[in-house]
Amino acid sequence: MNNRTAPLEVLVFATSINSTREANAILEALLLHEGVKQANFDLEDVDNILRVVSCGITEVEVEQILERQNNRCVALV
Repeated sequence: MNNRTAPLEVLVFATSINSTREANAILEALLLHEGVKQANFDLEDVDNILRVVSCGITEVEVEQILERQNNRCVALV
């Protein structure tokens, strides 16, 4: 059996989120995914940045979680 774990990576997105209430709802949905280790928003940034510390969730999956709640995000490189 292999005891290695996938490396952590930080995914960064510009989002359409503009309120703490929306951000908290997105964070709750993201943290239900086992690949998300941490997540936070910077709503003071012009792009309303979302940071996700990941171990197995993809950019597409994060985008889909936001879309299900009528929001959008774009991965930043």
